[in-house]
Amino acid sequence: MLRATASSTPTELANDVDAALLRDLAAIAGITNPMVSPVDYAEVQLSVGCTDEARACLEAVARAANVDALVIRTISGDDGGLVRLELRYFDSASSDEPAVVSTEETAPMRDELVPAVPGLVRQLFGIPEIAAPAESTPVEQEASGPPPRSEPRPAPRKPEGHSVVLPWVLIGAGAAVLTTGIILGAVAADDYSAWKKRPIESTEQADQANEDLDRLKTRALAANIVMPVGAVTLGLGVTWLVLQLSGEHDSRTTLALEPRPGGALLQVHGTFQEGW
Repeated sequence: MLRATASSTPTELANDVDAALLRDLAAIAGITNPMVSPVDYAEVQLSVGCTDEARACLEAVARAANVDALVIRTISGDDGGLVRLELRYFDSASSDEPAVVSTEETAPMRDELVPAVPGLVRQLFGIPEIAAPAESTPVEQEASGPPPRSEPRPAPRKPEGHSVVLPWVLIGAGAAVLTTGIILGAVAADDYSAWKKRPIESTEQADQANEDLDRLKTRALAANIVMPVGAVTLGLGVTWLVLQLSGEHDSRTTLALEPRPGGALLQVHGTFQEGW
């Protein structure tokens, strides 16, 4: 599930809508344990090079997330105080256009967006409301006989491909950046050792040595910046992956970030059950 939220939307309202949406996707549409992206939908679009709702853009987003279908939740508003909740469903295996449903409320009534979520989910997946049967009198029951057996309605097809590819992308990128920083730092250190042993016999050599020292300082500074960035990115990827796995299995997991010279150490402790 991808989310787009206007900056004027209260965080509590967005969280309540998301909680209701996840609940009703499972209870009504039969979609259990959906993968929820922590990255805003607009940022995901920019990462794949598109900013519209065309089919090609949605297909690119689905490929980037390694899923077959998308549910996109958008909360927007205008200067007149109107708040709009929109749900969009895209199935890359279907040739149909993406399904879109929405509802609007004025700012004082925006809390009504949460009760509207079940109806929007039914509209989005074409699931009719189940009307409560009318009570019949004993005479009507005797005349009509036993009610006919109804065949169970198959659950709507749910999106598949709930993958953990995005955490692995962060882990790979963080490891690559961290490795680059380590290499830069090691080469700069070796070059500095060689620089200290250079003979200085003229003014020109002294000027050249000063220029080389400035370049060494620049490379060392770059290494000092790149290494923490890589370590943080790697730590985020590992944390996201652990949390993703914790949501699918019975687990007891703790995370600890320990400061170290030149960076930090991310420690993960826990046990996984049910097939681990």
